[in-house]
Amino acid sequence: MKDQPALFSRRNALGLAALAAGGTIPLVGLAQQARRAPAPVEAFPGIDQFIDAARTAWRVPAFGFAIIKDGAVIHARGYGSRVTGTTSPVSPDSAFGIASVSKMVTAASIAIGVDKGIVAWDEPVSTYLPGFRLSGGARWDGVTLRDMLSHRTGLPRHDLLWYNNEGLTREKLLAHLPHLSLTAPLRQTYQYNNITVILAAHALERAAGMPWEAFTRENLLTPLGMGRTAFSPAAFANDPDHCIGHRLTATRQPEAIPLRPQDAVGPAGAIWTTVNDFARFVQMQMGRGSFAGRQVISRANLAAMWQPLVAVSGPDEASFEDRAYYGMGWRIDSYRGMTRVAHGGNLNGFSSRVTLFPEQNIGMVAFSNMRGNPLAGLVSLDVMDRLMGLEPQNNSDASLARRNANEARADAAPPPAPARVAATRPSRPLPGFTGTYTDPGYGPISVTAGPD
Repeated sequence: MKDQPALFSRRNALGLAALAAGGTIPLVGLAQQARRAPAPVEAFPGIDQFIDAARTAWRVPAFGFAIIKDGAVIHARGYGSRVTGTTSPVSPDSAFGIASVSKMVTAASIAIGVDKGIVAWDEPVSTYLPGFRLSGGARWDGVTLRDMLSHRTGLPRHDLLWYNNEGLTREKLLAHLPHLSLTAPLRQTYQYNNITVILAAHALERAAGMPWEAFTRENLLTPLGMGRTAFSPAAFANDPDHCIGHRLTATRQPEAIPLRPQDAVGPAGAIWTTVNDFARFVQMQMGRGSFAGRQVISRANLAAMWQPLVAVSGPDEASFEDRAYYGMGWRIDSYRGMTRVAHGGNLNGFSSRVTLFPEQNIGMVAFSNMRGNPLAGLVSLDVMDRLMGLEPQNNSDASLARRNANEARADAAPPPAPARVAATRPSRPLPGFTGTYTDPGYGPISVTAGPD
């Protein structure tokens, strides 16, 4: 079967909110085009071999994958070993760091806060955080939770402020905020940002009078039965069934990375969970906020998270259907004529991807323990092709062919070693550069002399 046309239009984007709220899209377009494909089947022959072969080709030690269809988990498996070079098996209950997939959990917990009247999407954040200030001055006084969760505040990443900064609390981060430079106007430009998501959660915990972790546990994780989900790798340090993050060595072999603290990024990237646990979260999403007969999030606020708010990619002159968008904790675009709502993550040796196809009532959870690896997203698309009876695009194989070609070129002509520029010298002896420097945005920065 040929690809279906990409018909993600402005009207379909508006219709997506109605679909998330439990309605239908009464438009000729994406939804009707997708329904012309053969009806999905529960799985396909050889799925385990297919996934494990892709895992091996991408040099990923551990991979977890689940499929949710029509409200039921029809596939949940673990593949490989939790640590490279061992025989430690991976199960659907093995814990992975999910990195920025955490953002959809944070958006969900804030949505519950909105349902309870504790916070509001469009109230200035300073209502809940009186010390909230951005460096742009009064023009940014109206920044809202909706702005912060959709990455449209004008604040660029500034990730060095929180990365490996074990002493950074959310209160300290709030104090640094007025000293961080802005690079875009408010609500005009997408700039992915972990800091604003962290502080959005801080606004919720201030308004609720309890830590974000406790609020999320009580109001989201417990109702969903997500008992093997935690807010830090430390929670799994003594649990034998957790995966270790990995990176590739110079010889392209997996190398384990010890568990490391990442509490500073918290709501934006520190959650650890399992395929089985997160399948429940996806069931709730696909159930339009309902799980096991309980409305965990209102249909209206579930829809709000999926609503496109800011363009992510594509030139300004591109048509609506040729661009991707960001909602609140979710990225929205189309794949082969089907609306896709998804998010990925990459941090400290883990890469993850959660993908929803709302009109087909299919969702997928994909976790891996290899840094910067595309396996999770590519396998999700390849599985979707087969579930829908579409002619496979073989996304993973195509990407592997490009990777192998790039590696072959690099091996044939390795880059030259860096060379000292002739007739130059430092402006002062190297020890003269050592010391502690202070920036009002980033705080103290220490420079020390190494052995060379």
